[in-house]
Amino acid sequence: MPSAPLLRQSASHCIMHEWTRRPSGAPSIGRQENRSSSRIESGQHEAGGYTMPVSGPALPSDRFLLVWPQIQKIARDFPDREAIVSPSGRLTYRQLVNNVLSYLAGLQSLGLTTGSRVAAMLGNDSPYVIAYLATLAGAMVFIPLNTRLARPEVSDILRHAEPSLIITDDNLMAQVPETFSGRVMALSHWQRHVQSQKDAPLLLASASADDVALIFYTSGTTGHPKGVMLTHQNIATQFFQSTSALLGIRTDDRVACVFPLFHTAQHVFLQPPLTIGATVVIDSFSPKRVSSHLADERITIFFAVPAMYHILLQDPDFSAATLPTVRLLAYGGSIMPIDTVWAVKQRFPQAAIHNLYGQTENSPAVSGLDDRYVLTKPGSVGRPLPGMSVAIFDDLDHEVPPGVVGEVVTQGVNLMKGYYHDAQGTALALRGGWYHTGDLGYLDEEGFLYVIDRKKDMIIRGGQNVYPIEVENVLYQHPGVLECAVIGVPHPILGEEIVAVIVQKPGWKVTADQMSEFAHGRIATYKIPVRYHFVDKLPHNASGKILKRELRNLARDGVL
Repeated sequence: MPSAPLLRQSASHCIMHEWTRRPSGAPSIGRQENRSSSRIESGQHEAGGYTMPVSGPALPSDRFLLVWPQIQKIARDFPDREAIVSPSGRLTYRQLVNNVLSYLAGLQSLGLTTGSRVAAMLGNDSPYVIAYLATLAGAMVFIPLNTRLARPEVSDILRHAEPSLIITDDNLMAQVPETFSGRVMALSHWQRHVQSQKDAPLLLASASADDVALIFYTSGTTGHPKGVMLTHQNIATQFFQSTSALLGIRTDDRVACVFPLFHTAQHVFLQPPLTIGATVVIDSFSPKRVSSHLADERITIFFAVPAMYHILLQDPDFSAATLPTVRLLAYGGSIMPIDTVWAVKQRFPQAAIHNLYGQTENSPAVSGLDDRYVLTKPGSVGRPLPGMSVAIFDDLDHEVPPGVVGEVVTQGVNLMKGYYHDAQGTALALRGGWYHTGDLGYLDEEGFLYVIDRKKDMIIRGGQNVYPIEVENVLYQHPGVLECAVIGVPHPILGEEIVAVIVQKPGWKVTADQMSEFAHGRIATYKIPVRYHFVDKLPHNASGKILKRELRNLARDGVL
């Protein structure tokens, strides 16, 4: 891997895969266009042929399917099949559809119609799913809100999004500012209202592919959250990729949803299973509850961010549980250290592991690394998904060749419509027809994407580029390190100096000298941190990503 990005204009190196219609059950093989001599052709290498299995319904020729009518069809064909297991109980597909139609009647009785915006600040439970599907059924726009936001943050989003209604868990009512001009309904009040409208007439609406279905407000690792508009085409694409290329979700799967439902990553494991007729098992995350749910509910697919896997692997309940039904473990949100991948493989020898990469702006998936390569391609986030293109740009937005580090940019059917009420931000992010992710990475000769770090997190020490993830991967090899983050802090001579912030595993007492000694010989001397801070926990956003911006602020204020 290059130690520093070589930023220069060069031949195009962009991997693209397109969908074509095939008979049901036939393999889906990515077709790659030859744009230049550096293009990777399908089948050029034995390991480089990009083949995606197709499972579930065949891909429509127009590449578009409305999610809500598909769920209604499942309910007609398999009314008593279990759709949702949640803290509120169990719902069959017939019950799910009836609940959704009742919610829709409740929305329409308040004067909401096609295009109306509905915000929801709801925890991991079936009311979230029902409210979301009701907005799809009414061709409205759903705005999930992070349940962990402080009142001023909620106020900022509501002021920007201007929803007509917000439905919130009763215990979160205090988070809604009094200045909000729309209607506010606590969940208990909302459900009584829905019950009162059970006999009200319904006006069914139909959305087009380009209509906005969702506005996700980003977690804001780099600043103020933006409203990402995803269309019905985006969420339809998510369904096809998850049931075929991305995860191979099947109708007999039972998919655990313990990551926050308000996060776009969890929607990959929520909406597609329901659209194909599988079962989703919803709960909040805790090691003990995860262990019991995986066993008792016969879970087959489980998704978590690396920080959650770290916690689970340390928990005795999780270590002792017998979990024979799990066939697929997925992770995303950040890079998982190879030692953790090994530990997960050892804990679940029967299960495949998939690494997913993307952003909210890509609704959210860009690429995937399947189980065949998780150990042979450590650090890779796989190849582009069908319908997606990935390229690497330098600082002048010129493409660079394989092996050269630059900014990861994406293009394709997953791409957002834009940022809500932010034409300037949309134009900047989508300049040249490519979404600029802000991630640094490179493509290898076989078309595998490697994400090195966030562009803004790169450290320049004495003119040398240092990617924090390289240093963190070394520190994670120490048996006493549970979690770590490497940041750059100002230095009067070198420009920046390297600082490591570490959470130790229970029972360990590691010193700064021991960590430095451990790093020597494993990484270049100029990349070794000069300071180590040991803390009880690191700040994370809702997607599990470490908020390095907060750590840099603490360092600036002298706390670190």
